[in-house]
Amino acid sequence: MPQALYFKPTYERLRDKIHAAAPDLDVVLYDEEGKLWHLGREVTLAQVSPEYFWIHSELFASPRLKDYFKLMLACPSIRWLHTINTGLDLLPYSDVLNKGVTITNNHAQAIAIAEYVFAQVLAYYHDISELRSKQREQVWKAKPFREIHGSHWLLVGFGEIGQAIAKRAKAFGATVTAVRRQQNTAGLADAVVTPAQLPQVLPQADVVVIAAAANASSRNMVDAAFLQAMKDKSVFINIARGDLVVEEALKQALDVGKPEFAILDVLKQEPPAQDSWVWQHPRVALTPHSSNAGSGMRQRSEQNFLTNLANISAGRPLQNVVSQRDIV
Repeated sequence: MPQALYFKPTYERLRDKIHAAAPDLDVVLYDEEGKLWHLGREVTLAQVSPEYFWIHSELFASPRLKDYFKLMLACPSIRWLHTINTGLDLLPYSDVLNKGVTITNNHAQAIAIAEYVFAQVLAYYHDISELRSKQREQVWKAKPFREIHGSHWLLVGFGEIGQAIAKRAKAFGATVTAVRRQQNTAGLADAVVTPAQLPQVLPQADVVVIAAAANASSRNMVDAAFLQAMKDKSVFINIARGDLVVEEALKQALDVGKPEFAILDVLKQEPPAQDSWVWQHPRVALTPHSSNAGSGMRQRSEQNFLTNLANISAGRPLQNVVSQRDIV
């Protein structure tokens, strides 16, 4: 009988669904005070042998998250961790992976992030803030706007998030170029280029979206040369990680209008310092790392976990398995 160690609030909320996915699962509970419970009595880690661990929304927002990682790293029986995170660079997932643990991650955020991207681009193309201002002033005057139809989108990173953005861009009638090492795009991109080819395609793109994982090959990828190669009147969007962008280079590029506008949901420092230039820059739309905060995200995330729990219980392959190159 496999044993899991789950955060008590999440387990109690999803108890029936968890046992429907894995009827034979034995569960050790980790409570808000950092205590372990098994079959109604308090236990130590040495008294149990949990193989499965899960980081979901309640635990991720809890001060117990770091201690949960310590439990995983101290647990000799751990075999599988499923996590709510898509990017795995900000927590010690590499240490867990180095123990030989299988990690699967969450791609339930892709729909929400894709919708965020289009909300932001449409708001900028239509100048929604100006329209609302004219409404308050009772000014009745038509204003032309840019269309997504016919625009060229460059998606740097073409995992689940990049593909969700591509689907919507194609529905609007945009051309999509994917930046990835693999050529397969399931028909969602008109062209595929490698990161080395970015200087050739950046001058063609109206919208550039950074959706790549943060690792040694991508950090500081968006530098002065990257930005100088961008097209006039282009829009730059970062929904990946702040450390993919050289922020001072971005400021200097925005100061001269190339790119024309930046949509930033992530920064190197979150929240930014009160005197940071990003707060007031007229060419920046800033949001508080909330592009994944869609109303359906939690349900999709839980289903992602439950599907994998059912898979491992039935001996089927797990979905969204992470490799070391996804982290470092």
